[in-house]
Amino acid sequence: MRAFSQTDRGMKRDNNEDCAFMDEEKRIYIVADGMGGHNAGEVASRIACEAVKTQIGQRIEAGTFDFETQIEEILKFANDEINKFGNEHSEYSNMGTTIVVAYFDNEMLYVANVGDSRLYLVNEATLHQITKDHSLVAELIKIGSISEAEAYSHPDRNIITSALGVDDTFEIYQTKIPFFEYQYALLCTDGLTNMVSEEELFDVLGQEAFENAASKMIELANQNGGFDNITVICIKL
Repeated sequence: MRAFSQTDRGMKRDNNEDCAFMDEEKRIYIVADGMGGHNAGEVASRIACEAVKTQIGQRIEAGTFDFETQIEEILKFANDEINKFGNEHSEYSNMGTTIVVAYFDNEMLYVANVGDSRLYLVNEATLHQITKDHSLVAELIKIGSISEAEAYSHPDRNIITSALGVDDTFEIYQTKIPFFEYQYALLCTDGLTNMVSEEELFDVLGQEAFENAASKMIELANQNGGFDNITVICIKL
């Protein structure tokens, strides 16, 4: 298993509020997309990544880690850490972040997300979104108000319905899936998926040398406008 990670400010933003972390030995991968004024978003995403990777890492070292039963508690800890920091520093109040966490154990992938940062699995035939977005357009698709094609260009596609640090509670999605039939995993923020279609992402992984895939995806997002920060982790399974 090999991985490459890259993040970019994009073409329109003054700073980068995304955060990424990977530990290839422990097989932990995290992407977070912060939000909030006065650079608070980058603080929230950094706190979340640090809290989650530390909590998981300590439990793996102790031999007590169980993703399915513990990830909600771990994300709650990250949520509390963001809230605590915001309460202690008024300039960072009301900050928040999305997060997607992946953990590979033997031939099983465990994943959890809050917000609209995503994880995809890719084989020779398809690119399959494993995570579920907590976003306004996802809700509109669910009730049939818009199609998936319309969601790609919807003016409110950046509005999320759940995030860490915004409230005491949040909505979490988690699942597990065998990954032996897949060739790649992709974690990313919406700065990529709002700018680059899933068909283009699939083509990059199929056509580019793997070590160049992350940078090529970011290049495409910036060519298409680069309206947000862009973060990618590409994993060869």
